[in-house]
Order: sequence, then C-alpha cells, then structure tokens
Amino acid sequence: MSKPASAPTVISELAGDEEGITLLIHAGAGSRGKHSTPERRAQVEADLQRALDAGYELLKQGAPAHEAVIAAIHVMEDAPEFNAGRGAALTSDGIAQMDACLMTGDGEVGAVTGVSTVKNPIDAARAVKEQTKHVMFADPTDDEIADWGVATEPNDYFITEQRRQSLAEAQSGGDEWEKHGTIGAVARDVNGDIAAGTSTGGITNQMHGRVGDSPLPGCGTYASNDSVAVSCTGIGEAFIRVVAAHQVADRVRFAGESPRAAAGDVLDDVAAHRGDGGMIVLPAHGRGVIAYNSEMMNFGYRSESGSKVRG
Repeated sequence: MSKPASAPTVISELAGDEEGITLLIHAGAGSRGKHSTPERRAQVEADLQRALDAGYELLKQGAPAHEAVIAAIHVMEDAPEFNAGRGAALTSDGIAQMDACLMTGDGEVGAVTGVSTVKNPIDAARAVKEQTKHVMFADPTDDEIADWGVATEPNDYFITEQRRQSLAEAQSGGDEWEKHGTIGAVARDVNGDIAAGTSTGGITNQMHGRVGDSPLPGCGTYASNDSVAVSCTGIGEAFIRVVAAHQVADRVRFAGESPRAAAGDVLDDVAAHRGDGGMIVLPAHGRGVIAYNSEMMNFGYRSESGSKVRG
C-alpha cells in the first residue's frame, strides 16, 4: 500500500545487536497529554529501566525468551503509570477490563480478554497457552482462573485516581481518543528463539466488552522464529483492520523487507485506517526496531552492547 499523502511521519531507530540476547519493551505511544509532568516522565523511565533489568537478567541466565517477556511485563503491569494491570484505563461503566497475549516463536499462543480480577493479565495469557487446548478466553470464570493458579485482586486494586479523572474528563469532554500506556515486550534468547507479549487496559471510556488489538494474535502481538516478534500500541481498531503485527512478519519473511522498512510501511497502513501508534519488532536474526508515527512512544531496549530507555 502506498503512503497516504497526509500520513504522519514514522520515526524509527534500530535497537540491540545483530545476534545474541536482546530485549525490547514499550509502554504506550500517542500524545503526552495535559497531565504529563517531568516527575511523571522520570517515574516512567525508572519503571521502564526496572522492567528491562528484570527481563534481561533472565536472558543472561539462559532463560527462554518468553520468560524474559513475562518478567518485564510483570514490572509494568504492577506500575500504575501504565495502562495495564494496576493503573488500567476504565470502561464507560467505571471498571478495569484488561487484555493480554503471549506468543512464542514456535507459533504457540495464549490470550485473554475482559479479565477484571487477574493481578497480572500476562499470567492468564500464559496459562491459556500452557494449560489449555485453546488460544483465547473471553472473561474467564473465577473457577478457571483459580484452576490455572493465577493470582487475583478485587477490581478496586486496579483503579487509580488518575484513571478515574481520565474517565470523568472523557465522559464530559467529548470522549476523544486517549492514548496512554499499553505495554509490551519482545525478546531473543541464547538459542535464537523469540517471543512477544502485550498487556493493556484498553482505552478510557470504551464500551463494556470492547476488544482492541493487544490480545489478538497477528494484530497487536505476533512471533515466529521464521521472521520477527512484534508488540504494538496505539489505536487498536486501526491495528486490527490492517492485521498489523502479522503484516510486519509477512513483509519481512515473504517480501524480503527489513524489519525497519516493514514497520514503517505497516504504520503508514495504520494511518490510512485512521490510527496512529507504534511497535517494537525483533527478528530472530538481526537488530530490533522501535517505530512510531505518533507524537511520542515510551520504550526501552537492552542487549550486550548497551541499553536505552525513553519515557
């Protein structure tokens, strides 16, 4: 697809090493918003660094890629600055309704959507992948969550005053898209295997039951050892319409595009479908990519040659 004349510019940079252990993370793309402060940005960067350290330490120990992805996401789900786990955006009826997906390079995948009591939604996605014969559960029952051995909290645990304020503003001020903090990670381990995970609270004031791209394999999350691992963030409806994550992988595998070029082309496609946002992309062989066509993106990466965080 050709680039729309009015498409926003895609900003991208290479991340990590050509080979060896590498971890990329993101914590949302969009506009900084009127509530952004230097103090909040500093906290975001501190939490990004903690997430990088948690995941990368496992890679150094020889853990598989998905373990590093989960460890990094745990830190971000527990940090109220991000729109996942504690601090998730609130639906139109004032509850936290969360989605997550975990996919490994061998094509195995698990996802949940609409969970409201799972402390770390990425753990429920892992449980679906590893403990069931299915791929996705919508609003799993309390008994199913208990059988999986996944920790829970009452819905009030996830709700912060900042998110209550965001919901009130959205419901009184025209309900514009609010872009804040969907999180994700992609990793490559010592064996060259890759994995991707994404976790989100959706968008402020979304209708009850709305599902975005994050839990949908191929839309917001994808991994294949024959190509790349991808985690997306932004206006989920647009990423769904273009099957963004899988399109990146296909462009790399079948069209021979570089991960950087593929990410840029897909974000142009997202823009043509009334969306913006970003993604992290990590090939089984080659350097990773940070790419976004919004005002900003929270991200970090680490490999043997160094690391970077930006909030």
